[in-house]
Amino acid sequence: MRTRNFDKPKNFKKSFADLFRYIKKYMTVIIIALILAIAGTVLSLIGPNKVGDLSNLIAEGMFLPTGIDFSAVNQIAYTLIVIYLLSVIFTYVQAFIMTTVTQRVSKKLRGDICSKINRLPLKYLDSHSHGDILSRVTNDVDTIGQSLNNSVTSLVTSLSMLIGCIIMMVITNWIMALTAIGATIIGFVLMGVIMSKSQKYFKAQQETLGELNGKIEESYTGHAIVKAFNGKNDEKESFEKTNSALYTNAWKSQFFSGIMQPLMAFVGNFSFVVVCVVGAVLCSKGMIDFGVIVSFMIYIRLFTSPLGQLAQVATTLQSTSAASERVFEFLGENE
Repeated sequence: MRTRNFDKPKNFKKSFADLFRYIKKYMTVIIIALILAIAGTVLSLIGPNKVGDLSNLIAEGMFLPTGIDFSAVNQIAYTLIVIYLLSVIFTYVQAFIMTTVTQRVSKKLRGDICSKINRLPLKYLDSHSHGDILSRVTNDVDTIGQSLNNSVTSLVTSLSMLIGCIIMMVITNWIMALTAIGATIIGFVLMGVIMSKSQKYFKAQQETLGELNGKIEESYTGHAIVKAFNGKNDEKESFEKTNSALYTNAWKSQFFSGIMQPLMAFVGNFSFVVVCVVGAVLCSKGMIDFGVIVSFMIYIRLFTSPLGQLAQVATTLQSTSAASERVFEFLGENE
């Protein structure tokens, strides 16, 4: 088995360029799905503004002799129902499209790998374990399929939500917008620092997983030979070594991946508290009304949520890059 340098940087751009060329024929439907995702995100961003108007209408009506204008309340409520219903429909349709595309891509990848195996020279099969090759067909292709299904859409919707929230918050009140943005900048800083430290572990996880599959496959298929040459202890020691390496790399990669959500939750809660305090001060001075605070309570949740999603997408894309590199490296072997 070849020794691998897991700290060696990988070519992220090339792996994603290869994957893009592979799915190029599906780009039309993917773009349609992404447009629907953006449309659903935009509609969900309009909602908080309407909720703020609804809050102002109810708050003002409580102090008026005529009471609350329920006809206007019903009109806004019906508008909100239509907005959120369309958002759900757009999200469902884009999810259906992306699921169909990713499954077809995964099916084609497995078929191409199967055909490639029949055209490879024997020296390649002799120099690579069967388990490692099978891992590329199963684990790596599954990783690519899951990432295309979830990460691509999440990336677009998260960016749309982030940019849209900034625009809507600035339009609503620029002082509150600067407060919210300033409180969440720390999220980007933490995410960047952590992701820069975790890239190598995702590559190592995919590599050691393929190596472990290779050792298991070779040990069981060659069990009689191992017993005949009294190689049981050597095989057990080699397995334990690879298994320990997989445990270490998987633990570190999942640790970095798992720590992102708690960090983003802390940033979101901190931003929520800051917005509430600043909003209360501005409202007491008559600079904003109560509806603005209600709108920003929703916007701050919508604004910090994409940060966590972007962090999760970033970790997933690293696994995708490692899997894509292994798959297209195999498909690019000399025949």
